[in-house]
Amino acid sequence: MAFDEELLYTVSETSRVRFTGIETEMSRYDFGFVYTHQFMGKVLVVCMQTGQSALLDMHALEEPRQLYPMLGIALRDTDHVAEFLRLCLEEKDINHDEAEKSSLEKM
Repeated sequence: MAFDEELLYTVSETSRVRFTGIETEMSRYDFGFVYTHQFMGKVLVVCMQTGQSALLDMHALEEPRQLYPMLGIALRDTDHVAEFLRLCLEEKDINHDEAEKSSLEKM
């Protein structure tokens, strides 16, 4: 391989991906969520309208206005979108806990 000296890492895994959209009074937002074991437990969130992505966890949503520069969400919509993203991130935690229980039950 020509990139042997430059390649830092390669990781392959099967990840769960979810696509969902929401609508506010003035805008529509379509998101892709990549739930992975990478990124220290954070979820890779992609805003399809802006093409911007961010690694998010619950802590990142404590200040909803951060969504404006990270994902290009309109300032007027940041509180509404942050609440929606909290639900999506909670789903990750619930599914992670269920997967752990399932793995433990197999032992």
